Amino acid sequence: MMKPKTQSKVAITLMLMIVVAAMIVWPYKQQASLIVLCGVAVFSSVWFIVRMLHLRCGNDWVSSTSRREILFGIILASMLLLGSISATLFKELELIDQDMTKRIAGVLIGVMLICMGNYMPKKLTQQSGSCGCGTRKSASLQRFMGWIFVLAGILYAFVWIVFDLDQAGVAIMFTVPAATALIVIVRMLYLRVSGTQPLPEK
Repeated sequence: MMKPKTQSKVAITLMLMIVVAAMIVWPYKQQASLIVLCGVAVFSSVWFIVRMLHLRCGNDWVSSTSRREILFGIILASMLLLGSISATLFKELELIDQDMTKRIAGVLIGVMLICMGNYMPKKLTQQSGSCGCGTRKSASLQRFMGWIFVLAGILYAFVWIVFDLDQAGVAIMFTVPAATALIVIVRMLYLRVSGTQPLPEK
């Protein structure tokens, strides 16, 4: 997990890079650049408003969960926007074609899913303060969902890299079900090989 100052610097740097890229793309795609700039404005507004509300209530903003989650979301969304606007710029400069632009956008979405899957179990660990049965079950479910997001992101990115674009649109519909089935199968095989049984519910 990033330190508070590092996380803030990363978020600010990404948003500044998006603004620069959008201004470069402006002569080619004014509407796309305007949408991206509005997105950055929304990110900044949410960050500022939540921070002001938090400080107004007398809470510690630096170490708050709200700050971590908001900046985490801003960083993920900024990475996606930066990748998209950069791909648009490369296309307009004729460095890549339209098909490659679509592939880059698909891979970026896969990377976002992977990042979310890695973040979910850590978020639960930070929020849970007890070691009760309910917490263990919640942690197990959170890890399960995290693995689904990670594998779905890997499969999603793989589809956009390897498959033809005509096939990719159909194949991505099966990424989440395939990831879920794979996790369930691996879990069942593990329980069978190890000889352990799930804990009985109370």
